Amino acid sequence: MQPCPELKNLVLQNYEKEASGKILEVVRSSYSHQEGVTLIATDPNDWFEGYDSILHFYEPADGTGLDIKVDVLKAYCEGNVGWTVDRVKLKLSNGVERPIRHTRIFQKEKDTWKIVHNHVSIAVPNESIGE
Repeated sequence: MQPCPELKNLVLQNYEKEASGKILEVVRSSYSHQEGVTLIATDPNDWFEGYDSILHFYEPADGTGLDIKVDVLKAYCEGNVGWTVDRVKLKLSNGVERPIRHTRIFQKEKDTWKIVHNHVSIAVPNESIGE
C-alpha cells in the first residue's frame, strides 16, 4: 500500500464542494453505480445499498453548506483500489461541533476513482454507550 495524494485531494475537493452546498454534485461525481456500493451512516437505520438509495439519502442536504474542519485525512491505494480515513469536525447551525469519522473505499473505474463503500460515524465516548 502506498500513500495516495490523488485520493486525498479528491476528498478535500469534495469537502470544498460540500461547504458550498453542492452535496448532490459530490454524490453524482464520486459514487460508483456498480452493484454493491454502500453507505453506512450514524443512525441505526442508515444503511444504504445502491447508488439510487445513496443519492436519495443525501437529497435533503443538498443546497445546505457544511462547515467542516478536517483534523486528519489519510489516503492510500494499491492498484485500482484505494481508501481514505479521516476525522473532521462538523459545525452545526446552532454552533455545536460534532466529531465525525469516515472510512471510504474507492475503486478506479475508467481512470476515475469512485466510492464503493463509505462508513460515517459520530465519535462518542465509550461511557456513553455502556462500556
